[in-house]
Amino acid sequence: MIEAIQKHWWYLLLRGILLVLLGLFALFSPGIVLVSLLLYLGIVAVLGGIFTIIGSIFSKDEGKFGGVLEGLIYAAIGLLFIFAPGFVLSSVVYFIAFWALISGILQIIYAIKLRKIVQNEWIAIVSGVLSIVFALVLFFNVLSSANAIIMVLGSFAVISGILYMMLAFKVKGLKNLV
Repeated sequence: MIEAIQKHWWYLLLRGILLVLLGLFALFSPGIVLVSLLLYLGIVAVLGGIFTIIGSIFSKDEGKFGGVLEGLIYAAIGLLFIFAPGFVLSSVVYFIAFWALISGILQIIYAIKLRKIVQNEWIAIVSGVLSIVFALVLFFNVLSSANAIIMVLGSFAVISGILYMMLAFKVKGLKNLV
């Protein structure tokens, strides 16, 4: 395995370069990347649904209905991603916002209840307040929040790509271990 990795070190380099390019594209054009990602996921879901339906119809198992139903759900979700990307996007952002809001409120409630037992409960209260502020930012800036998520993923891709490129040159420079 080591020999194969050393021989094909440039795969790691290519992967790193592609990650950096994707990351830069996401950082400088988050809207395009977001729309492309939603379209891609929609196509994958529709095709997955179609193949699940076909597989279920031609299956010799008794549970054909379950497979067909699963395929129809996949396809319907895929069509939502393709034809109503704004709805899908806002639903995901609102879901995260509600989650952060509920989490923040519960953190504050638990901190107040633990006040007699735990010192410095204000730390949990501050964490709860930050979660609520984060939720409000998401609620009132859905598109900006989605773009920010893409930009965070872009930053991750750039950093990951650089690390892969560093690894590629490290592997290339290894003496033959085999």
